[in-house]
Amino acid sequence: MGFALVFGASAALAPEADARAAISTLSAVRGDVVVRHADGTVAPANEGDVIVAGDAIRTGSGALAEITYFEGSTVRIEAHTELVVERLSSSPDGGTVVAMWQAVGRTWHVVTKLITGGSRYEVRTPSSTATVRGTIFAVDVTVEPDGVTATVTTSEGTVIHSAPDPVHPGATTAVRVTAGQQSKASRGKTTERADPAAAATLASAPNRPASSPSARGPKQPSPSPVTRTTSGDVRANDRQNATPTVTVTRDRTKPTPPAKSRSRGEGKG
Repeated sequence: MGFALVFGASAALAPEADARAAISTLSAVRGDVVVRHADGTVAPANEGDVIVAGDAIRTGSGALAEITYFEGSTVRIEAHTELVVERLSSSPDGGTVVAMWQAVGRTWHVVTKLITGGSRYEVRTPSSTATVRGTIFAVDVTVEPDGVTATVTTSEGTVIHSAPDPVHPGATTAVRVTAGQQSKASRGKTTERADPAAAATLASAPNRPASSPSARGPKQPSPSPVTRTTSGDVRANDRQNATPTVTVTRDRTKPTPPAKSRSRGEGKG
């Protein structure tokens, strides 16, 4: 019934898709995953399906889906989760906006580093909103006896977890949730302070993809192979460079030895 409610409300929750937004797709699908598209059609999800603003995704028991957004961020939608993609937009100055509505279940988000001031990545729930500018975090939405509760767990970076202030209408209470922390918010209550997150939840966090080879700088040329010939030349050159050259000039003409003096009695018989 909850799934029917979120799907029925998805058209009202999601603004029209921004025509300037690049393509976002389902990059992974496992098990029972259904998509209700913005035009109202419902179909089983398949890897490679294009996702636009207004689309809603539901995962069944043991299922999983992942969306890769046009600006590089990803969201992993775990089992028994319902997520509506509310907004996907880009602006001429390079700013991007990715916004979702999560009714129930758990999602893990790996957000790219947002550069421009107008960029935003946020997840709304019935009780709170999680807003980030580049991080890895989870949103868990559960139905408790006293209402819906949203828990934000941060694995990397910082998340701003905010909720309406029940004491001051129109105002919000916000908590900074840094790496290794979690914060809860229930409908009609202020956002709870950040506390150490459950180890099991942090252990299930996805890893940030490694940088592409193109981002690592130009590849340096490989050194030329050393053969016996070049090796000998190198050794000869090394010896030549290591030993200073000394030039010695010699006179090839031998000097005439001085004449011996003859004694007075020499040569007489």
